[in-house]
Amino acid sequence: MPDAPRRIIDAAVPPSAPSSARRYDLDWIRVGAFGLLIVYHVGLVYGVYGWHVHSVHTFEWMREAILITNPWRLTLLFLVSGAALRFMTFRRTPRQVARARFERLVPPLLFGAVVLVPIQSWIEAMDKAGWPNGLAGYAAWMVREFSFSGLADGVPVNHLWFIVYIAAYSVVTILLWRRPGLIDRIGAWLEKSLVGPRLLILPILYLIAIRILLFPWFGVTNVLHWDWYNHALSLAAFIFGFSIVGRESIWRDMERYRWVALGLAAVALPIMMAQVWHPGGRAFWGVPKAMVYGLDQWATIVAILGFGSRHLRSRGGPVLTYLTEATFPLYLAHQTILVAAVWIIRPAHLPAGLEALSLLLITFLGSFAVYEVVKRIPAIRPLWGLKPADGRPWPLDLEALRRPAARYHRRRRLLAVGIAAPLLALTVVAAAIAAYPGFDNATQYLSELGGSTAQAPIIFNGGVFIAGIMAGVAGIGFGLAVYALTEKRIAGAVIAAVFVLAGAGMSASTLYPWPDPRHMVINLALGIQLAPVLLLWGLASRRDLPRLKIFLTAIFVIMACLTVVTKHMIFPGTVNDANVGWWERAYALVLVGWVGVAAWLLDRKLLQEAIKSPSGGSVAQVAAAGE
Repeated sequence: MPDAPRRIIDAAVPPSAPSSARRYDLDWIRVGAFGLLIVYHVGLVYGVYGWHVHSVHTFEWMREAILITNPWRLTLLFLVSGAALRFMTFRRTPRQVARARFERLVPPLLFGAVVLVPIQSWIEAMDKAGWPNGLAGYAAWMVREFSFSGLADGVPVNHLWFIVYIAAYSVVTILLWRRPGLIDRIGAWLEKSLVGPRLLILPILYLIAIRILLFPWFGVTNVLHWDWYNHALSLAAFIFGFSIVGRESIWRDMERYRWVALGLAAVALPIMMAQVWHPGGRAFWGVPKAMVYGLDQWATIVAILGFGSRHLRSRGGPVLTYLTEATFPLYLAHQTILVAAVWIIRPAHLPAGLEALSLLLITFLGSFAVYEVVKRIPAIRPLWGLKPADGRPWPLDLEALRRPAARYHRRRRLLAVGIAAPLLALTVVAAAIAAYPGFDNATQYLSELGGSTAQAPIIFNGGVFIAGIMAGVAGIGFGLAVYALTEKRIAGAVIAAVFVLAGAGMSASTLYPWPDPRHMVINLALGIQLAPVLLLWGLASRRDLPRLKIFLTAIFVIMACLTVVTKHMIFPGTVNDANVGWWERAYALVLVGWVGVAAWLLDRKLLQEAIKSPSGGSVAQVAAAGE
């Protein structure tokens, strides 16, 4: 009996009325609304009010132009999102739905807040506050944003506030859904109340009321704990969308009144624009303005839902499938791409029309390019709101992490970064040398490729910065691999720490290009010389890794010999000004290259362990899952 309450709480909540048949019209509406969002944000570049960056061209009439979509676009998205959550509830328990929402929303939110949004904030700081540009300026901005004082001011999420609200509203709605029969009663009440013309009248009255009573006091802040008008609007739309799925009489009335709603919206829009344009638009405490706003808001939503239900309900296909999956990555990427594009092309002083068209193309094509890349990389798909490919577990799927085979596969992904890091470093060095006319490999140091005499220092500095991050990630993979194979926690932690410090030294050195004395922080990377010995120590109990152990021993001996020769401890004069560059190249090649080979050998061993794992499935299945 102790488990009975849990079974009741987490039992499937069977819907009495809704049908689980997929509604393609809602998918089309969601795709279209997010597409309009990108167009809307491009329009904000030309507005006269605060946004992240602006064009040199701004237009007063943008105040009226944004009203074409501003009153209803987000409300419609929240309504459709609520309906989408309802479809998730079929054949799932509340616990499963909550977990699915967490896995889909939290990784993109964290990734966006740490990676995507700071780029926007940095560009805005350069534009409005004269913050330094360049890689060093960006690094300084990141330090400021995520310092204790920066975190105390709050982590900006910019356009990702929508994800925060969807997550919060999902929690509220799931809690309501857990109450037996509550959502069905709400849906039945809505179905009974919104009959005939009341489908238009009652929601319009509600929207007018909250616009009059709440908006003057709270406005729209997009701050979860102090956005009560927005919650009264958006949470209501979310729960409404959740509750009317399968309530066919409501959808029939939306189809029935779609032309009436379209006519009302067509009348309300120019009146609303005139109220914004005319100085007397706020007369009578703004009540007439609120009335027209609420009328336009709901009439447009009913028209869109009605026409969609009438003509798109069963119209699926490959185009919709592609766009539906692409929408979330496009939403995540578009604003960062747009802000960067404005910053880059604004100095060209293009004509307004040509500039706007360029921004639209760059934002859409750039966002689709991001989607095409990330969907092909299994390890980062969840960070962009995509489901794992080929049925693989989510990164935050703790149950999957406990399965032995999955444990090995996850370490292999980190080791794959270790295989790629040396290849990236070598490619970057080759490209930087090619971009440095007259570079003398015999007498010049590699650091000079990122110094003041280089024509394109960003190639070397940017590449080494990324390679340093990859080295740290690979080190975590090495440490976890050692722990997986030997269960030696301390050895794994020490190995990971050495790699992370080395990677930090590499990345930090690029922020202070040669000959800045602070560039010598790169010496932290020399600590990686100890990693072969540490790996030998960590893997000492394994008798089935002879090739790896021989390789690690040889690498350590070679690096030791190079160290004593280049430091003039033996054979003084062997390394001199005429050949120091070649010695440095040899040292760097060994220092960096061995990591990729060792990562590959460990990767092969983890694959063998996964194949032998009781839950690993067949050899073919495990190999396919790990590749």
